[in-house]
Amino acid sequence: MLAQLETEQILLFEMDWPKEALQDIDSQPEWRREKCIARYALIGPLVDDLENVLRNDYGQGCFQSIIKETGKSKQTVYDCFYAFLRMGRRKSGLSFPIGKNSNHIPKQRKQYVKPGRPSRGIARGKLLNERDFDIFKKGLRWYGQRNGPSILYVYNKILRKHYHKSRVKNDFLTAEKTGERFKVVLLPPDEIPSYNQFYYWLVKQFGGNLPKRDKSRQNAIENKKDNAGRTGNAYMHVIGPGQVFELDETPFTEELVSVFDPSRSTKIGKGTLYFIIDVFTKLIVGLFITTENPSYNTVKQAIFNAGRDKQGWFDELGFNFNAKYWPQSGVPTIIFVDKAEFHNKVSEGPIADLPVVLKFSRSGRGDDKPNIEQLFHIFLRYFMGVSQGNQTKSQQDIARQVARKNACLTIPELYQIAIVYVLYHNNNRKLPKYPLEREMVRDKVPAIPVKLWEWGMKNRPGYLINVPEDELYMKLLAKGEMTVHKYGLFLKDKGLLYNCDWTLASGIQERKLKNQRCLTLACRYNAELVDIILICTDDGLKLATLDHKDNRFAGLSFAQVAQQKDKEFKEDALAAEEEIQYLLGVDEFIEQKLLQANKEKVSGSVPNISKIKDNRKFEALLNRHQDMHRFLQVTQQQVLPQIKNPPYDQDVSEHKGYAEFDEDDE
Repeated sequence: MLAQLETEQILLFEMDWPKEALQDIDSQPEWRREKCIARYALIGPLVDDLENVLRNDYGQGCFQSIIKETGKSKQTVYDCFYAFLRMGRRKSGLSFPIGKNSNHIPKQRKQYVKPGRPSRGIARGKLLNERDFDIFKKGLRWYGQRNGPSILYVYNKILRKHYHKSRVKNDFLTAEKTGERFKVVLLPPDEIPSYNQFYYWLVKQFGGNLPKRDKSRQNAIENKKDNAGRTGNAYMHVIGPGQVFELDETPFTEELVSVFDPSRSTKIGKGTLYFIIDVFTKLIVGLFITTENPSYNTVKQAIFNAGRDKQGWFDELGFNFNAKYWPQSGVPTIIFVDKAEFHNKVSEGPIADLPVVLKFSRSGRGDDKPNIEQLFHIFLRYFMGVSQGNQTKSQQDIARQVARKNACLTIPELYQIAIVYVLYHNNNRKLPKYPLEREMVRDKVPAIPVKLWEWGMKNRPGYLINVPEDELYMKLLAKGEMTVHKYGLFLKDKGLLYNCDWTLASGIQERKLKNQRCLTLACRYNAELVDIILICTDDGLKLATLDHKDNRFAGLSFAQVAQQKDKEFKEDALAAEEEIQYLLGVDEFIEQKLLQANKEKVSGSVPNISKIKDNRKFEALLNRHQDMHRFLQVTQQQVLPQIKNPPYDQDVSEHKGYAEFDEDDE
């Protein structure tokens, strides 16, 4: 056999079977096991009489009979049979690709773009290659020197030496005209490694621990958020009106148009609808509609509408409704809410200042607030099949945007419809399956929300709290924190600076805490205006105004300030790219000057301090001489011509003041 192998009468093949094909079928994953069983059942009769199948003549029909019995294609039967033979007649080998895909070798993944998240501002960084890593190794040697430069300096040096489009060293004449002696023009930002890419590579080279000199110091005192929610239970025993309110919002399915467009052709999408309902009486106490995204700024307006006088609210909206049919108002003892709008520091105002307990529903459990969830569905039924601008669940209608094309209602009109429904619900709707108590049955109280409210206020009062509108509005303002510095008050999370006469007069801005900490004050603000904030003190609220350094944000909302700052960030990023080209030229000039000075320096002993003082005096003669010459020249040109009889007529160069410098030189 060895002789036949050497003469290639017998060819030797190495069967490179995958390790899964050598395992028992019971050890295979379920998906492989099912595929093996199905394919083996297809070719089982052929395998049982394998010798006869391999020796069959044309027309014997071994394969044709299997094709007719199973209904599989001819190609499938042959592929399964050949795969069984190719895998060494192993049943486990039938789970691998068969037919034309049996010898397929998947291509290795190639990266064509820089991995990671997109850069903020402008596109930075590139897909690193071997040349980039070799350059990084040079930077590692520079950085690893004793008393070596910082990471940022090493990174800039890498850019200057290896990622430039051009480096210019102008002669003195050109430098005087252009003002540029050295200038390095870099490649575009997306063709050079970013600082973060170099920093990340450098960290890995040091095993994840950079030298302490380049670690940024972190403040030991960190502001921790209260992530532990206050759990709630909607099935508590409620015995009176105002004891528990349920608050929730939903994106209403009615498409709306702008109120400022008389033609009703400006689409504004769907509105967000807030309802507040009393759990005991099922009476709707509050309503708010907006196109803003759900936030504390919107939910506080819903709470404010629930606690204020409804007639003033109707007058603000310009509606001719009578508030005697909706007189209910006030602040409850407990409000059942979602975590989204209240689980943050911004919403701590009503929790701290109002006698209200907030309870949170569990995530994904709408049955924790069954009353308010059911109310949304009931109100929606009045639009389904009636309004063509109501979004249905039909995928075809959604794809064709039927509801948006037929939108015609404005927000004030949706307000009117919602208020009319609230008046009907509170005063006329009989609640089905309402659990009337024995006392209610005795007093013949119908299951109508307003009747239940009147009976509860008469027999079980004390849960509802009436707060004046102005006071309620102030206590619902968003809450923030300010750090006190000697140059002003800094509003955290907003990045704005304020001034306050009260903090200056009380000396708070001069107070210093240990470990370089800053004094923190609570404040209130309106999200729609950054000009004024109110500082919470023991003597009440104190006014703070926007500092002149941030005057460009005057009259804006905090959301607009964030947008403008983001825009400024992008502009600064572009400006920094242009600035670094000149900065690298400055670095190049300094290094050239130091190199030239070191070459011209002659080594010698270090003189004593008295000799150095004499040298400094001598070095200052030039400045003194230039200053005196400029004074005499200006005096002769500007002052003496105005005097009729000057005390002397002498040329500046012959003035005796120069003799003193001659004596000093001697």
